[in-house]
Amino acid sequence: MRFSSRQKMILAKLLQEPQGITVREIAEEIDVSTRTVHRELDELEPALESYRLQLIRKIGIGVRLQGEAAAKEALRQDLEKAAADDLTPHERKIIILCTLLEATEPVKLLSLAHELKVTTATVSHDLDELEEKIKQYGLRLVRRRGYGIELQGSETAKRLAITSLISENLNEYELIAALKDSIHQKAQHRTNSVSERLLGLIEKEKLLVVESALHDLKDDLPYPLADSAFIGLVIHLALAIERVEKGEKIHFHQEYLHQLADTQEYQVAEKLLRRLETLFQMEIPREEIGYITMHLRGAKVRNSYQDHYLSDNVELMSKVKQLIAYCGSKLGVDFEHDQSLRHDLLTHMEPALYRLMQGMRIRNPLLDQIKRNYPDLFALLADAVRQVFPELHVPEEEVGYLAMHFGASLERLHRQHARYDALIVCATGIGSSKILASRIKKEIPEIEGLRNVSLFEVSSVPKSEYDLIISTVQLPFHQDEYILVNPLLTKEDIDQIKAFLKGLARRQSLPAASRNKQAVRTFEQLRSLQIVLTFVLGLLERFAYRRIRPPIAGLEAALDEICGEIEQQGIITDRQAVVKQLLDREKIGGLGIPGTRLALFHCRSDQVQDAFFGVFELPESLRIRSMENEWIDVKTILLLLAPKTMPKEGLEVLSEISSIFIEDEAIRLFSSGEEKRMHAYLAETLRDYTHNRMRVEE
Repeated sequence: MRFSSRQKMILAKLLQEPQGITVREIAEEIDVSTRTVHRELDELEPALESYRLQLIRKIGIGVRLQGEAAAKEALRQDLEKAAADDLTPHERKIIILCTLLEATEPVKLLSLAHELKVTTATVSHDLDELEEKIKQYGLRLVRRRGYGIELQGSETAKRLAITSLISENLNEYELIAALKDSIHQKAQHRTNSVSERLLGLIEKEKLLVVESALHDLKDDLPYPLADSAFIGLVIHLALAIERVEKGEKIHFHQEYLHQLADTQEYQVAEKLLRRLETLFQMEIPREEIGYITMHLRGAKVRNSYQDHYLSDNVELMSKVKQLIAYCGSKLGVDFEHDQSLRHDLLTHMEPALYRLMQGMRIRNPLLDQIKRNYPDLFALLADAVRQVFPELHVPEEEVGYLAMHFGASLERLHRQHARYDALIVCATGIGSSKILASRIKKEIPEIEGLRNVSLFEVSSVPKSEYDLIISTVQLPFHQDEYILVNPLLTKEDIDQIKAFLKGLARRQSLPAASRNKQAVRTFEQLRSLQIVLTFVLGLLERFAYRRIRPPIAGLEAALDEICGEIEQQGIITDRQAVVKQLLDREKIGGLGIPGTRLALFHCRSDQVQDAFFGVFELPESLRIRSMENEWIDVKTILLLLAPKTMPKEGLEVLSEISSIFIEDEAIRLFSSGEEKRMHAYLAETLRDYTHNRMRVEE
């Protein structure tokens, strides 16, 4: 029995509401008129007789389906089976991809056409349009007459395709809820609905077992995951189990796996997969631990973690500062006044960069809304990441999240500025008063409330209803109680009003409760500044410039020589441990500063007693990978060391030091070998940073 799309929606509503539903409710649900619903119901009545079902219509009550439960179930199943007839081209392509990803051998074109109830020409056209998307997953679409159609590529690429399909087309929160609701209610037949096909890529029971196991170990994670990241990880783990069961093994670079083994995420992944081995009674290859470690490191951190999260990735700190400076210059906004922005960006971008470098995808459900509501900000961030990260392709989903962070910062900065209400007295008429009000709004946006009053009314307006009076005529008040301006508002008038507002802001007193909170906040700010000053003075006192004596047999020998000198000063306790950490960090990503002969080595370690920054000139150049992953000749090593545990103020000072090497003057000075000038430049930079921080705290 064939039903139209509209008839299917009406029947679905009737099946959902066994007690009945009004025609008006149906009309609102499917967005048509009540007359249309009545017409469709008339056409459905004879068709329902074949199911031995009857439409019961009662005025004031509504309409309901009457008949045996078995008859209603038969109708429901027929509606599900007929779903493929109404597939959109996009949905059809999803089902084609699902079929190819599930297949263990080539799929025939005719088979796909039969499954989708379309012609082979339609399927061929869909495959033509899918080729580019398939390439983005790192897969190749093979189509040969007599052979069939298949996807060729690595197991990693196939998993990327599966997880991307699920994340792009299913809401993760609804996914888990739907699985729990339907796990014991699976129909015996297989449907072609898009959601069912996507869910069919991973066995539902596995998802629930993995979710339970991951939930039990969530306290072992090095940081709390955002809900979407937690659900995404459940999907990744369940998919890994299913693919391993089918004999599909992932290939992981052994050297990179060895580097990951020292991370906290690796330890959690290992513990988690040992637990899954027990639950599923199967052996999981060691490479899978690396695969899950990658996803843990690329996961989004929950927002509440941002308050105490600080990265020790000095290259990233420098990049974040460049990003903030670029956007600030384009928008004419001093983002340095928003300390939360830097912290939020560091929290977001460390896993984001990891995702980008590993070719991992992330879903941004708000992307379309961000692009629609903030097109200029989105375009600016897209341009900014191209400037700051020229070596990376940053997808729109990641740009959208960055736009959200900068949008939130703009809102915070906007709220921080005081807002005032003003009375406008203009005796020359309503036209002049409107021109004056318009000019004030444009030139002094902090005056939000503007109220035109006559010369005779001004005295009767309660003072609680305004902050200042702006008048074009003399008033019978003291000259400090109002501002006399030209009706066309000159530049001198604008400066006069702004000066008045500045004085007003200083005079306004806080309520008692607010004063107490302000006192506590002031004490905390002073203590924070004390910590900053202590770190700054300590770094300047311990600053060192040395020329390393020849010969130096490679990078490890150079670092050992440098750390040996620092160990003698009592700054580190075990130079071999620190050298190993520095070398391990260099393996993960290049440390050479592009376009220079400088390299910035850094680490945080239990073997470091005090924060330290020093400059060490090598007797001969060493070949070191740059931050852009290209080999460069390095003649000078910049060394930045910090204790494993240190307050956030100290990390912010180190971040400031690392970020100065984007400046040409700093690069020239620290390559010059002039110790006194280096020290003076460092002192001036940290003095300016401290002054700026004090200004922000005011």
